[in-house]
Amino acid sequence: RRSPHEAGIAYERFIGYQYEQQGNKVHYQGALAGRQDLGIDLVCRFENRYLIVQCKRLSPAVGAPVRENTVAQVFGAAAYWREAALKKGEILENSLVIPTIVTSFELSEQAKAFARLLPVDFRENELFRSYPAIKCNLKANGDKIYHLPMDQQYDKIDMSREGTSYVDTVIEATERG
Repeated sequence: RRSPHEAGIAYERFIGYQYEQQGNKVHYQGALAGRQDLGIDLVCRFENRYLIVQCKRLSPAVGAPVRENTVAQVFGAAAYWREAALKKGEILENSLVIPTIVTSFELSEQAKAFARLLPVDFRENELFRSYPAIKCNLKANGDKIYHLPMDQQYDKIDMSREGTSYVDTVIEATERG
């Protein structure tokens, strides 16, 4: 059994995994920064495009949609993140920063209107599914290692690096060395 916080982190990791499979480098800000995440769960980078993602794991059975305050929050968080990243020299002036919401349920009609106006991208009905959650990577010295979701370094692993992969089981990770 997971607490609501643990369930939220698991959903963020699942969505991050999807973005990694599309070629993005993903920073797991929600899992790493906790309450100091600025309302940003994931920062997904592909070339000069950055998605600033807020993940909302909601129960379709409860029927409570994402509201317009969440849309406004992710829009503001993306603007704040962009300015901070520019000042630190982490992104270029012409970098594309896209506020994004991914939810397991849906946005209210008013939230969708906010999203179109601001603009904020969104994906609805993205239900949590099983995925290969064990991260295999290479240490700096070339040694192979795997990380389970409960490992301290799990969310810090850069899965865009050469030699990284996801697997379903510890047996599979062990067989890969």
